[in-house]
Amino acid sequence: MIKDIFYSDKYDNKIAVISGEISYTYKDLKEFIRAQIKYLSGKSENVVISGDDNFNFIIQFLAAIFADKNIYLVTDKKILQDFDKDFYIAEKLSDNTETNYAFPHLDIYKPRVHLYTSGSSGTPKTILKSIYNMIVEAEDIIDEFDLRGNDYIIATTTTMCHMFGLTMNLLVPLCGGFRFNLQRIFYPENVEGENLILITSPTFLNMGPKHNFEFVNAPKYIMSAGGKLDNAVYDYFKHDNINIVDIYGSSETGVVAYRTAKNSMFQTFKNVVVEAGDDDIKVVSNFCYEHIYRVNDKIEMNGKYFSVKNRTDRMLKIYEKRVSAPALEDKLKLHSFVNDSYIFKYAEKLVCICALSEAGQEYVIKNSTADLTKLLKFYMKDFFEIVPQKWKYIDEIPMTITGKIDKYKIEKIFNINISFPIIFGRKIEENSVIYKIFFHKNCNFFKGHFPEYPIVPGVVQIYLAKELANLCFNIELGVGQWKRIKFANVIKQNSIVYLKLEYNKKNVTYEYYSEELKFSSGSFLCENIFKESVKL
Repeated sequence: MIKDIFYSDKYDNKIAVISGEISYTYKDLKEFIRAQIKYLSGKSENVVISGDDNFNFIIQFLAAIFADKNIYLVTDKKILQDFDKDFYIAEKLSDNTETNYAFPHLDIYKPRVHLYTSGSSGTPKTILKSIYNMIVEAEDIIDEFDLRGNDYIIATTTTMCHMFGLTMNLLVPLCGGFRFNLQRIFYPENVEGENLILITSPTFLNMGPKHNFEFVNAPKYIMSAGGKLDNAVYDYFKHDNINIVDIYGSSETGVVAYRTAKNSMFQTFKNVVVEAGDDDIKVVSNFCYEHIYRVNDKIEMNGKYFSVKNRTDRMLKIYEKRVSAPALEDKLKLHSFVNDSYIFKYAEKLVCICALSEAGQEYVIKNSTADLTKLLKFYMKDFFEIVPQKWKYIDEIPMTITGKIDKYKIEKIFNINISFPIIFGRKIEENSVIYKIFFHKNCNFFKGHFPEYPIVPGVVQIYLAKELANLCFNIELGVGQWKRIKFANVIKQNSIVYLKLEYNKKNVTYEYYSEELKFSSGSFLCENIFKESVKL
């Protein structure tokens, strides 16, 4: 179908993408792409595309392919600071109106798309793909679930800058003739439309049972990838008669297998071969550029079905002994004080960032973080010889926009020298967030400030607002960029306060307050941290 779309007028009048009340046909889309091909032809052979705007992404990506460019997809532009090639960041769309020319020949077998994945180490690595890899993957997904011939609308909570998002949000609609909704979904109430397929991550779906949300319009299918999907999700959405598809795969392999019911085994896609090794699996398919890739998982096979036992790349060596981080996390989640956790090796020690349940939050308010840590360590020692030595507490484990554990943000929390107060909850909108924060009495900044009347120092309030803005908005506010700082009331130890952060291109504003009092406010100037390092 892709060939007919771009090299004939067969589908010119068919709706390709929608955005609210606005829609674009394939003819409209082709005119934008032709104009962008001409615009990109004079730019560097290496084109960088980010996923901030879906319409911009579609035009830039397809134009770069036809312009025979090397494409680099990034979700975090900080990666570009270590880029060793000249490159052009594709953000501007051409206003060229001379678009009456044929699309150039496209070599679908040429390796041209570079994606980044953090891997187990947290260090970004490049994954290479051809358009052929993506097309055959999309076609197999469509055939596996018998989607062809239906007028589906694809909606998404994620971006196109990773393998699952790119395949499901762009290649599947192109190969299946489906429409794509340009408006990214942030909340379940935004899911609208008939005949909808929702592309998402476990991070989004796991919020259903946790926050008791419901879809206004239930999708026909929900396709999730990027992490472990809780069994509770299947039970919670059962009454909506949604086909929930939990996909197993990776950026390197593409999709490998799927399951459609809780506690069921994964079924491999028909053109994928999986072989179990002692400590990894071999995946053979045309979705990989090299056609063969090894994944660091231990599985148990049963014909074309398998169950995942554990991630072997998360076996950690502590004091000459090997411990399984997933096994520790699974046991910890069974405790009534814990919603979720992530355990890893930090400075040669086993450490844990722990998302507390309401019961856990109530316990720490009545007692202390020291008491909570002692209690959880004692609980874990009943099952394991080695348990985490250093603990941080939060409301939810930091995740990337692709639904993966955000190791960078977690390590940054552990790198903060002052005690990190406990985040009890947050309300996130597109450019703002409200944190509910507990300044527990064990915070080290209370010592000496003041002995008889401990309060949160003003410099700590500024520092914490800056760090949480960096973590939430994925920016890098520098030192000394603050202005309009005002202090109205003091924050005492064991206080629960709210911190509101609002972000725009020029600044971040913050305000600490409670139901009765306003404590402090101010703003930080934003700057372009790439202006010296990026070659345009």
